Amino acid sequence: MIVDREHDNHREIKSIGRCEVVQSFVYLGSLIDNSGSCENEIRRRIQQARVAMTKLTKMWRDHNITKATKMSLVQSLVF
Repeated sequence: MIVDREHDNHREIKSIGRCEVVQSFVYLGSLIDNSGSCENEIRRRIQQARVAMTKLTKMWRDHNITKATKMSLVQSLVF
């Protein structure tokens, strides 16, 4: 995969497989895009965190789990 800012800039690339020009892709868990900005990566990670925390809603509302345990879980998940 090739991330290129100029759409008409075609270089000859010798490779065994197929290459395609894309606007963005995820590599090792990070979003790489042609703008070079990390804004979209930050938004993507915040959204992933929101989804993960929402899945724990039952646990947050459970009165049988102590507040200390919940705080410990938040620290281990976030920090």
